[in-house]
Amino acid sequence: MSVIPQTFPRRLFLNSAAIFGGEAVARCATLVMAVIIARRFGPVALGEYGYALAFASILLLVPDFGTHLFAVRELSTNPERLPAIFWNIHWLKLFLTGAVALFVILCGAWLIPDLGSRLLFYLLTGRVLLQTYSQASMAIFKAFERMHFVAMQQSINSLVVVAWAGIALTFKADLWMVVAALMAGQAAETCLGWQFIRTNFSPGRFARWDSRLLSAIIVSSFPIGITAMLQALNLRIEVLVLGRYVSNQMLGQFQAVAWFPVGIFLVTALLMTVLFPKLSRVMRRDSMHSNAYLTGLLKNGLLVIVLGSIVLWLYAPELLVWIFGEALSPAAPTLRLLAPMFPLVFMNTVLFYVFIAAQRRGVYMGTLGLGVALGLGLSFILTAHYGVVGCALAGVVRELAMSSFYLYFLIRGNHARTAGLGVLKVFLPATLFVVLGFLFTAIPGHALQWFAAWLVLVLVGTLVTLGFPRRTEWQLLADDSL
Repeated sequence: MSVIPQTFPRRLFLNSAAIFGGEAVARCATLVMAVIIARRFGPVALGEYGYALAFASILLLVPDFGTHLFAVRELSTNPERLPAIFWNIHWLKLFLTGAVALFVILCGAWLIPDLGSRLLFYLLTGRVLLQTYSQASMAIFKAFERMHFVAMQQSINSLVVVAWAGIALTFKADLWMVVAALMAGQAAETCLGWQFIRTNFSPGRFARWDSRLLSAIIVSSFPIGITAMLQALNLRIEVLVLGRYVSNQMLGQFQAVAWFPVGIFLVTALLMTVLFPKLSRVMRRDSMHSNAYLTGLLKNGLLVIVLGSIVLWLYAPELLVWIFGEALSPAAPTLRLLAPMFPLVFMNTVLFYVFIAAQRRGVYMGTLGLGVALGLGLSFILTAHYGVVGCALAGVVRELAMSSFYLYFLIRGNHARTAGLGVLKVFLPATLFVVLGFLFTAIPGHALQWFAAWLVLVLVGTLVTLGFPRRTEWQLLADDSL
């Protein structure tokens, strides 16, 4: 009787640590590559790399398209179906990766006219085609709760990337040879995943596809794939649009700044992945529990993010120089323009998971779709007229509009109406005050101060409207009995 309570938490802790540790190592390796490019080759090379990476990251979602979540869901409940699901998912991936490769060959010159960026794009596309097969292996490890295999894959990947990049820099290799480290690391990760499956699982012999099972996979995965693609587009709209209007040097400066909102999204998504099972249970209970839980989550998260954004606004030049080098210091005004975007990205990511837990597919898919459409329209219009400044403003407006949509449906819902009203009372007055103040009293050259004023008003509004942090709120977030 005493073994079960001791074993389960240990297993849960090890699996959580493996997922978070592996993901952190993988993301750090990608960030290190961007820092190396910025410091060694300058903002022009960073612009070429960032533009190619944005396109390649979106193409990755085509062969993935929700099949991994389908595999985790099915194999966690029916492990005996491993051979059938394993081979049919790989048949589907083979078709999709072939379609992606053909598309890149035929349309690469049209997508990316610049030769340097296009060569990097071909290299990074090869990497993501390997990555999709690696993620198929990871889905099997997650389904059988053997997350340490995932951490080992990602750790080996990062070690190969760092070693390859270090050797290339030592021998003063060119940009393409340095970036090839990402493909080498991904190849090692993919091969290691297949080796783990061969030695620790039983995928069976090579089998032909099952038309009925393939149809079931496609039907189940389609909504997930569409949602993932909308999320990826939403995160990279500004980089994709800006690359059509400005030089690679200016694009590189913007790419350095764009790492910050993407980083906030990734950290928040990892946090919500951990909290999601509890959030799903809470959202199915009465509104008192869901209001209290969501209010505490949003309030404490906003306080941390807004405080960090204010510090970032104040020390933007020093922070950029410390991370990316002196050549990226001109991007400091753009970073300050994007500072209000950070709490909005946090809130939108949290509310995305809230509506998934509430099974409101139309809300989160509709909001993401509207966000992508609005972001594309605003980015093209404002970037064409105002360049980098217009592109940054388009990103802030897009995230603000998405927050408005999410809050509207949250208030109209049955579970967390009070939490939605509380957050609306924070953002609405701050936004109205800053917009009116900017329109009637803006002084040329001092517009950036209004973005700092908005952050301060949101911070004060959160404390006044939602209250100071309380120990009971943190206990509620960590309460396993919910």
